[in-house]
Amino acid sequence: MTTLPRAHRRPASDVALATLALLAATGPLALGDARAQAPAGAWPTKPVRMIVGFSAGSNSDSLARPLAQRLSEVAGQPVVVDNRPGASGNIAMEIVAKSAPDGHTLFSGPGSSVTTNPHMHAKMPIDVLRDLLPIVPLGQFSALLVVHPSLPARSVKELVALARSKPGMISFGSPGHGTGFHLATELFKVRAGFDAVHVPYANSSAMLSDLIGGRIEMMIFSAIVMAPHVKTGKLRALATTGRERSSVLPDLPTIAQAGVPDYEYTAFHGLFGPGGMSRDTAERVNALVAKVLALPDVREFYASQNVDPMVMSPADFTARVRAEHDKWGRLIRDAGIKATL
Repeated sequence: MTTLPRAHRRPASDVALATLALLAATGPLALGDARAQAPAGAWPTKPVRMIVGFSAGSNSDSLARPLAQRLSEVAGQPVVVDNRPGASGNIAMEIVAKSAPDGHTLFSGPGSSVTTNPHMHAKMPIDVLRDLLPIVPLGQFSALLVVHPSLPARSVKELVALARSKPGMISFGSPGHGTGFHLATELFKVRAGFDAVHVPYANSSAMLSDLIGGRIEMMIFSAIVMAPHVKTGKLRALATTGRERSSVLPDLPTIAQAGVPDYEYTAFHGLFGPGGMSRDTAERVNALVAKVLALPDVREFYASQNVDPMVMSPADFTARVRAEHDKWGRLIRDAGIKATL
């Protein structure tokens, strides 16, 4: 499902709320086997704070809460979600970076808080690559490239040709300057070789209203949010952004398949700890979270949010984060995107 250095914000869907209710009702029974298989270890020895850098009801929050509930039951200690919104996740990341490196304070959020914030914020409170340790990914998701139906483009090739013929005449929206969806569109512009005008929004509702109303023409945004509008004909979907087709609209090609072969945008969420955390503690957290993510009802909930599983060790996840950090840094520099205060 998103958002980016700020993730897009949206209320939890009816499916999400229903699934959360199911998790609450069936938790202890569903977790018997997982708890029995949990290895002995030093973590956790007290309640765990899962710091979310965005508000309740946001995409980051909706992914963190079922994980926290299940992890509480598997690990044998309370895991409490603590929302600390602001500065695209920087406030939450600073709290975690400056906490004791024992694994009892974790940051749960979009990868772009770590991979793009350092390039988009002129003043960062921490050095994310030094002060945070990537522990385990929670999942990844692609987005949809959509246009208003009035735009005479029914494919990616037609959209690119139209944009090239009218430089700067097509506008695209995003949930804010430097967010993941803004940068995903900038990457599309660079790879496809056209120009368009960026219109940032303070909230997703106004952005979607303007797109559906035809006041902006194009957007890359969450597939789970866009799909209902595509199915009713209010918007036209041209492609998905990931390496593979989306399960939400499987008949759509990816942008790469549709004619821009070196394009890919796949966002991810993950858990991060303080930079000084030991490898043993990180491995312990990784193993327990992996057990939770493998539970059928948790997998079903994440799938309902268009989030695909990612199985990685802390070392592999760290390599992924560093590669994404470098990728977006190059784009921001090459495209001349200005940092915010």
